[in-house]
Amino acid sequence: MQYEITKKEKGVVEVLVKVDKQEWDAALNASYEKEKGKYNVPGFRKGHAPRNVIEKTYGAGAFFNGAIDDVYYKAYSKVVTEHTDVKPIASPDLKINKLDENGIEFLLSIPSVPEFNLAQYKGLTFTKQKIEVGDKEIKEAIDKELLRSSRLVETKKPVKNDDFVTLDFDGYVDGKQFDGGKAENYQLKIGSHSFIDTFEDQLVGLNVGDKKDVLVTFPANYHEKSLAGKPATFKVEIKNIRERVMPELNEEFVSNSTEFNTVDEYKASIKDRLIKEANERADVELDNSILDKIIDDTNLTVPDVMVEEETNRQIEGMSNQMKYQGIKLEDYVGYIGKTMDEFKAEVRTTSARNAKARLVLEKLIRDENLDITEADIDKKVEELAKSANKSVEEYKKQVNNDLVNQIANELLMKKLLDFLHANNTIK
Repeated sequence: MQYEITKKEKGVVEVLVKVDKQEWDAALNASYEKEKGKYNVPGFRKGHAPRNVIEKTYGAGAFFNGAIDDVYYKAYSKVVTEHTDVKPIASPDLKINKLDENGIEFLLSIPSVPEFNLAQYKGLTFTKQKIEVGDKEIKEAIDKELLRSSRLVETKKPVKNDDFVTLDFDGYVDGKQFDGGKAENYQLKIGSHSFIDTFEDQLVGLNVGDKKDVLVTFPANYHEKSLAGKPATFKVEIKNIRERVMPELNEEFVSNSTEFNTVDEYKASIKDRLIKEANERADVELDNSILDKIIDDTNLTVPDVMVEEETNRQIEGMSNQMKYQGIKLEDYVGYIGKTMDEFKAEVRTTSARNAKARLVLEKLIRDENLDITEADIDKKVEELAKSANKSVEEYKKQVNNDLVNQIANELLMKKLLDFLHANNTIK
């Protein structure tokens, strides 16, 4: 067997394989020995007819598939063993160029990781975002905490923004009811904009028991085409109104709802938490900016097969996630006003970026000989066990291969980021 390698664009490696008559005939004989038991030939016991008799009865190509599989596999294995720079990322395409009395010649097109040079990743300068937490941020955080402790209380006051309203509604288009346009005891937060057009605005000022015809127009890109762009009338009745009652920030609230005794202590703890969270966000943004620069500056065209594989994986993941929510992916795409082709094109763009990032980071890790040891994983497992208030032995019982791989990947990424921090200037 002889072969010649030619490296094409986007990592494709073409291998021209020539198999002489002797080796090709041996492959056909091997296929015959493996497959002969399948054939019934008059005058012979099943599995005992000679190869030439079977080929005459069933056709000259009776054992071709088995033979080509054999020489294809040998050629493919030989190439990837003898050429470590060929790193397949998908199954090869096979094309028969010539088959005659001298043997067979075929072409393998192997999608492979493309060869490329990394952009500069040492000696660069990056800036970490300055952390500032002032009175405004502290107040916003406290308001969120007060909101969590608030109560919804039934009221006889007219509907206002942020109230929670229970209502019945019945929708009509062109004077006829339409599917999905009717509900009883529906819970709606005014100002949430979960209903179309000015539906919620027209409920402001109504009282319990009031009835009103709410006039709206469906958006032109509405997912239900029969309703898109059409005016509609909803007959609405207000059944119940609840308003949110916020607690007051005072010593009583702090002592009853937190671990602190005074408002000042509580505010100080909020500030400390916000500074910690801001620092964590700044660290993530810094790490992303370092990785993004290396990825963006690296000249690399990702093989189409990798992009398609990543795109299909992303779409399948989103589709499964939607199923858990009782929504079809196609319906969701319609809700956001896109066609499936437009949606897939957007996902493909993201997938191309993800695939490039993976290739760049894998090469960086490989070039710098960064690795994770069993000791690193064991140490991390001990930390996880401690945070879960379990013994190491107890925690290890729930550690499967997926979790080990996840831990290893996280540790390896941390080692890479530590390396990049140490070899660049951070201001």
